[in-house]
Amino acid sequence: MGTITIEQIDLIMERANVSYAEAKAALEQTNGDVVEALLYLEKEQKIKSKASGSGFTKKSEKVTSFIEKLNATSFIMRRKERTFIDVPLSLAIILILCTIHVSAAAILIALICGVKLEFKGENDIAEKINTTIDHINK
Repeated sequence: MGTITIEQIDLIMERANVSYAEAKAALEQTNGDVVEALLYLEKEQKIKSKASGSGFTKKSEKVTSFIEKLNATSFIMRRKERTFIDVPLSLAIILILCTIHVSAAAILIALICGVKLEFKGENDIAEKINTTIDHINK
């Protein structure tokens, strides 16, 4: 049996996206031959795709979840019984960012005139925003 080095194990781990134990076992099975170890792992269907093992998939799932929460949260501007704006928070953010000067002035004027900003939704985003607004108003 050939000598197995940490460099070989690291190489197998990086190339095949496998654990230390899997890389070492594959090298032991193939007497330390890196190419044969990769072929062995492929034959055993142990090579993992980089995308599925990486944080990319997790990050994209987090972004998708965040966007869904934004869409499920309503941005509401109302004064007494009259509602001026009631749109998904995601749309409100896009509109505010695209028209930052105008929307900042409009929100400021609305707040001065007694219009209240409300955020409604069955998620933590609406709760966090409302808690922050309550702290600011105190």
